Amino acid sequence: MAEAMISPLLSCPIVGGGSNPEVRISEISPEISKRVTEKFGIKNYTNMEELVEGTDMIVVAVKPQNVDALFSQLAPVLSSQKKKPMVLSICAGVPISKFARNLNCEKIVRSMPNTPSMIQQGMTVWSKNPVGVFTDDEITLCKNFLACFGSEVMVSDEKFIDMATSISGSGPAYVFMLVESMVDTAVHMGFSREIAQKLVLQTILGSTLYAIDTKEHPTVLKNSVTSPAGTTASAMYELERGRFKTVISDAVWACYRRSLEMGEQDSNVGPGRTSLPSSEFNDFDYRR
Repeated sequence: MAEAMISPLLSCPIVGGGSNPEVRISEISPEISKRVTEKFGIKNYTNMEELVEGTDMIVVAVKPQNVDALFSQLAPVLSSQKKKPMVLSICAGVPISKFARNLNCEKIVRSMPNTPSMIQQGMTVWSKNPVGVFTDDEITLCKNFLACFGSEVMVSDEKFIDMATSISGSGPAYVFMLVESMVDTAVHMGFSREIAQKLVLQTILGSTLYAIDTKEHPTVLKNSVTSPAGTTASAMYELERGRFKTVISDAVWACYRRSLEMGEQDSNVGPGRTSLPSSEFNDFDYRR
């Protein structure tokens, strides 16, 4: 994910078209380091002090199981900085508190991007440490940085990051499985795989853009395609009989629970579990 984010970042106005700020990386794999430095013309730093010196923001893009090793390297370097940079995490399931505690730094931002970020069509949800003191310029930097990869939404509470993980974070996988299912069925019917994929992908893209443009409720849009006793009505009946919406809902809740587990939080939530209080969802706030 980190490597894939470099290209849109370098083409973004805040980097490529701004005052030419420097992008630095630290990659321990010689193979990846060689590929990235040759492809993008940026330097790989093996010395953590040189990497951090003078930076405005550090983006942590390691796998969740590797964050402890990173903390041991980064913490002493951050402690020696007169002006501590912000630390922006894209590590799934790792809470802000863990970063703040292990790095002894309060300027922590946690985000959840998704794979379409690689083509600047992503959806990133992010939240800042509530006890951290951030300047307006720092908030703007975070916002502009994440906007390089598509749309971004800042939420008022970190709890929405775990929720967003199950919606926008893992959501592309749900869509890809739907695509796979429809394409395979079209091939079974007799279409070539190439044509089947074109039909399915354009249908999903067009339907999504249409929903965005009309701003209509999904039920209204669905009903507009469904004629009485028609072909779509027959398809809808089978989807309902197969508990389509319930299966999707269960998958999203399972993803949410796993995100909570990874952050060592109580995951006994959702249907059939200890229900979340209704007030849990009443204080949602965001800034575009």
